[in-house]
Amino acid sequence: MNHNAPILIPVSAIQAARKLLTRIRFEHAQRHVLSHVLATVDATGLTLAVTDLKHWLETRIPVTITPEASFRFLIPAAGMAAAIRGDKGTSVSFDTSGHSDNSALKVVVTRGGILTESFYNSGTAWDFPTRPTFDGRLTNVPKETMLALQTVAGCASTDASWPILNGVLFSPDDEGVLIATNRILLAGAPARFAGRQFILPNVGVHVLGFPDFIARDAAILQPEGADKEAEELRVQFRSGPHTLIATAIAGNYPNYRKVIPREFLADATFPEMQRSAVISWLKSLDGRSPTVRFSWETPGHLTLTHWDSGTAQATIRVPISVSGEDQPPAIAFKSRYLADALSIGNTLRLTDGVSPGMMTDASGKYCVIMPCRVTDEIVDEPAEEVADNNAHCVAPSENNTRIHTGGTEDSQL
Repeated sequence: MNHNAPILIPVSAIQAARKLLTRIRFEHAQRHVLSHVLATVDATGLTLAVTDLKHWLETRIPVTITPEASFRFLIPAAGMAAAIRGDKGTSVSFDTSGHSDNSALKVVVTRGGILTESFYNSGTAWDFPTRPTFDGRLTNVPKETMLALQTVAGCASTDASWPILNGVLFSPDDEGVLIATNRILLAGAPARFAGRQFILPNVGVHVLGFPDFIARDAAILQPEGADKEAEELRVQFRSGPHTLIATAIAGNYPNYRKVIPREFLADATFPEMQRSAVISWLKSLDGRSPTVRFSWETPGHLTLTHWDSGTAQATIRVPISVSGEDQPPAIAFKSRYLADALSIGNTLRLTDGVSPGMMTDASGKYCVIMPCRVTDEIVDEPAEEVADNNAHCVAPSENNTRIHTGGTEDSQL
């Protein structure tokens, strides 16, 4: 008979652990055992782990276990959901003492001051996949690099037909850089890490974005040796009580350097006070053609004009600082991509109206953005300006440019 005593864990600790673990979508896994959390108990605490076979994520909860014994059991997704519903300041009990193989679980919580018991046939821990292990070099990853990872992550592709782009490239180039692209945007950020190049999948990037994962410096473990190129590459990130082991995306990342512009004729810098307002406006645009055109008729101001298939127009005018050899060219971008680029940097560097632009930041972050095609059309209506906090709302004016978009008209990296 199993003599494992019930273990008591603060409800708040289980709630925090579940928020992290659900960043891997284990709860609806097709393989039944993968929809469970593996609980490993030892004398110093409880480790909870989930996996989708490409990622292994675990977090440790320090707690005194009596008696001092080591054992494992599975917690089904429904059991975790029940465990987090306990009253604030109370504990949850996990009890497998009735079965010698720990295949049945009783979860006891206090809800509204009343003890509530739930029973689950959870299966045995022997059915759960084995934790990946490998030898390698452990190096420090500063908190700033972890934060930069989340900055570029929004530009990674989610298109399954381009699997090599479904993640963020960690490259030792230029003393360390992070790269992500969806073929319309290409984001880069300086990074401090040592080791070989790898592509961290979007799922892993999402896990590392958990607030407590990026709250401190992390450590990364990578296998050493060039002879491992043909093998499945795994990397391990550790931050405080949390550990992620991820299988890197196999294949060669495209040569991102080829699409980064090297020469610019004009720079336009958005004031920080106006940047958030412009981003909000760009994200609010809808219609069949959510595209905006840049024009520079008013000295010291940028006019952004949105056309919706020629039937509607929205325009804002913002103060802007312009520098460079020439006046910035008329150019157009898809609004949602422009919002993403402007979230990374506040200075737009341009060469002409058809070449990629690049949004840059003083910290070294950048985002290359591909333009849309434009054609000039005159709109013979007088301009009207209405002051509105951070920008000017402008009615249709002369010399606006209508933006034509379609399936083949957006440039791609």
